[in-house]
Amino acid sequence: MFRVSIFVSMFIICLRDAVVCPPVTEIPKTSSSSETPDEAGGKDEKLGLEYERYLKEVVGILETDETFRKKLEESNISDIKSGEIAKHLDFVGHGIRSQLDEIKRKEIDRLRQAMRLKGFLQNGLRSSYPGIVLQEVDKEKILGHLDHSNPNTFEVSDLAKLIIQATQDLEDVDKKRKEEFKKYEMEKEMLRREQLKGLDDTHRKEEEKRHEEMQKKHDNHPKLHHPGNEEQLKEVWEESDGLNKKDFEPKTFFHLHDTNGDGFLDLNEVEALFQQELDKVYDPDAPEDDMVERYEEMNRMREHFVKEVDKNNDQLISLEEFLDSTKSDGYRKEEGWEPIDEETVFSEEELAQFQENYEQLRFDQKQKPREEHQEVGGNGHEPSQRVAVEEHRQPHDNVVPVGGHPVQQPGEHPVVQQEPVQQAHPEGLQDPRAVNFVPQHGQGPPVGHDQQQQPVVAFQQQQQPVDVPQPPQGHAEA
Repeated sequence: MFRVSIFVSMFIICLRDAVVCPPVTEIPKTSSSSETPDEAGGKDEKLGLEYERYLKEVVGILETDETFRKKLEESNISDIKSGEIAKHLDFVGHGIRSQLDEIKRKEIDRLRQAMRLKGFLQNGLRSSYPGIVLQEVDKEKILGHLDHSNPNTFEVSDLAKLIIQATQDLEDVDKKRKEEFKKYEMEKEMLRREQLKGLDDTHRKEEEKRHEEMQKKHDNHPKLHHPGNEEQLKEVWEESDGLNKKDFEPKTFFHLHDTNGDGFLDLNEVEALFQQELDKVYDPDAPEDDMVERYEEMNRMREHFVKEVDKNNDQLISLEEFLDSTKSDGYRKEEGWEPIDEETVFSEEELAQFQENYEQLRFDQKQKPREEHQEVGGNGHEPSQRVAVEEHRQPHDNVVPVGGHPVQQPGEHPVVQQEPVQQAHPEGLQDPRAVNFVPQHGQGPPVGHDQQQQPVVAFQQQQQPVDVPQPPQGHAEA
């Protein structure tokens, strides 16, 4: 069976049974079929690409063309990665080209709608938050996987752009995964240390002891085999396949785990070989085991195995490559394997820098509501829309105004609500009659509180008549 989707699989795409994912309809062998991937038992393989559906639909259609398939068989991996293979698109049948044209038109329409929506959202944000800095929509990046100058037909340039863009983007996805895991580990350690700082000596010692016990419990696991060595594969043969270890035969093992029968082990099939090793260290029901670390460990094992065995770097393991690996010197060595949690993922310097950035982010998040509050006049309304009070509230402890928010006692109202008044009257320059109140939050000072009297006293010192303002039902606003 032909190595389907070869130019996609070399950068982490599944093979025939996983080329498409819901809600994309699998490209049928006959035009009358309407079978979906779910109905056909296909896998849902997510690649993390914004244009993933378009990519898989194009791949699915090209797989049905025998001429293009033959050209792929004759191409080397460098021609595929560079997009050189795209020139053979001219040899596909008219029916295939028509289907590709339709897919491209749908993708162009989707991108246009996406860009309009992004523009609409950005305009709305700029109107609501004047001065906000937003990253402009990068049209070239959004449209980089196709030739948008020709929105009607799928040409050689479209296939070349799709292959090159997907190659680069999937490499970036892998790098991003590693970076995100590193940040995850640093945040976990930073928050643990912060928690310890907030405890007294007794509770700190208890927490440190608990953490040490959990770590010891996690570390108490069987020794891991080196991914892809003889003992590791024999263990899968015996425990997962249910066969006698003495009867282990590499060729038979390969075909057992080539679950789609295409003659290659794809990346999903390779990862399946290591689940038994991962189970030794990570139990989803054990609180001491981190499933995020398990996922990263699986990726590490897969990357290591593929690097050692995949000689032509197409991200597929052929039978020949697999058998060659079983003849190598390292195949019979038992070097073991250290899980990622036993390695140093980050340095103390990196953790310190991460914590500094993290604290700055938290500070910015706290400042943002305060700045928004001051910008709109302290009550959620523009200054020209300030609300006058028409009702009084009684200064009782158990008063609950309309809306269900209990009245707060003196000194409980946030500082941010005091500032407008405090800034308005220090020198008696603000007419108390301009000090209005919002009857919505129930967070203003009680009747008779000094904060109400100060504007009046300050104004009276200028010897000008003034009416005493009515008691507030909400917070004060200058």
